[in-house]
Amino acid sequence: MPFTADPLEHDLFALIQSEIPLPVPVGETSLSPDIAKRMDCIKADLVKRAGGMANFTAKTGTIIRDAVDYVIDAPTLARFRVEDLEPDEKTAAGKRIERLMRHTFKISRGKKLDVLLGGEDVDIKTTMNKNWMFSKSSWGHVNLLIAYSEKKATFSAGLAFVLEEHLGAKNRDTKRSMKSKFREEISWIVQDSPYPPNFLAALEEVELNKIASHRHGTARVDALLEAVQERAIPRHAISSVANQRDPLKRIRSNGGSRTKLWPKKILVLSGTFKDDRDLAHKALGLVLAKDEVLTVSAQSPKLTPAQIQKYASAHKLGTA
Repeated sequence: MPFTADPLEHDLFALIQSEIPLPVPVGETSLSPDIAKRMDCIKADLVKRAGGMANFTAKTGTIIRDAVDYVIDAPTLARFRVEDLEPDEKTAAGKRIERLMRHTFKISRGKKLDVLLGGEDVDIKTTMNKNWMFSKSSWGHVNLLIAYSEKKATFSAGLAFVLEEHLGAKNRDTKRSMKSKFREEISWIVQDSPYPPNFLAALEEVELNKIASHRHGTARVDALLEAVQERAIPRHAISSVANQRDPLKRIRSNGGSRTKLWPKKILVLSGTFKDDRDLAHKALGLVLAKDEVLTVSAQSPKLTPAQIQKYASAHKLGTA
């Protein structure tokens, strides 16, 4: 059935036709103008919902990090790497990416497929490798493809119109992967874009075991902050060991890590506070983002007594 843009999307579709050039045909396997326009319409709808290309790239990267961390479930299962996942858990990570994208970008479910974009049903396919698996329900539709690498901490997202002849042999689940020559026809939205790396997976095994040995989230956060000094720790890493939505409250004064680590002569600098950001920059030469935390020993030669005293006064701490 030929595609007809929904009246409500007429302006968006007209903009695409006038401003976005169609792909140059390459051989007999190139996309038809009709399919190319549909894909451009879907791309424009998705980017518009995200608030622009930069937001789409940043938010999709965060979605991938959150989804993988959720399935790894470090605080409950005491594991930290994607290599520790079972095959069905890797599939679960993909399903969570799909759900988070619908929620984050306010996308409705399709009538039969995952989402409704550009006025039509679109399936979302994810992979940690270089290819995607397609069931019959995806054939004859545009698919939103996401590939990500935990090792490189990069992801790519693109669109592909999938037909049976584009696919290879069936696997045990009767799903089929795309033939290499048709992967060249993917219309990429973003390629090899960095996303937040798995901070915990880069730590030494002995450090990870020490962090995981604690029963309570606060103690795990304390262990993380004590083990990793003079390196910015992202919110997602603290969240993974704390097992809560607002992990940064575990590091604050009044019973948090800042208070508990002060007697050990460890300063806990939070990007939330301007004074802490200034101290990190002046003493350590590090730019501390608002959602990052950094620890440094009060005995470090990089700190002056005046800086330590200012830190203690700002956070209402006593003498270390």
